[in-house]
Amino acid sequence: MQSRVFDRSDILNLTLVLEGALLLVAALWIQLAQLNLTSEFAFNNKIMIIGALGGLATATSGFFVILVGSLFDNSLKWLSSLRHIVYAEIAPLFKDLRFIDIVLIALSSGFCEEAFFRGVLQSQIGIVPSSILFGMVHCPAPRYLTYGLWATAAGLFLGFLLDYTGSVWASIFAHAISNFLVITYSRYFIKTEES
Repeated sequence: MQSRVFDRSDILNLTLVLEGALLLVAALWIQLAQLNLTSEFAFNNKIMIIGALGGLATATSGFFVILVGSLFDNSLKWLSSLRHIVYAEIAPLFKDLRFIDIVLIALSSGFCEEAFFRGVLQSQIGIVPSSILFGMVHCPAPRYLTYGLWATAAGLFLGFLLDYTGSVWASIFAHAISNFLVITYSRYFIKTEES
């Protein structure tokens, strides 16, 4: 049960402030460490396609995990816990968003989080530690542990996309597309407990 109800304005403001702060930290880190990430931001159509397919794969695997959680509700507690978090706590956050809000959130989270976690952090500490930190950021309280583990796995996949393509744009596209699909589904197709 949520203790505070967030409205559309709260969600947008919080997202933009947090993502902007993360991008600022990334920019400061690049400057202070004198990193040259030019090659990691190379872009071409192949990278865009791989990123788009990666986003579809990430969203689809998330939907599959939630489906399995609903089918085996009593026997796989960790999956049913993840499903409950998505349906009871995350989806209600998006219930008032407009389509343009979803696009803005997907683009800002995809770009800012990937610029920091994959572009800067992965280049400094490696794929596994940066993915674990990515998962920890998505686990604000112990009850979100299954969601944090899911985010860690997603972080590993996004890190793999960077390693495979040599470009953070692949993980940016994947992250943004996955978030767009998941938030759109949550907004328009999940019947929340408040509905």
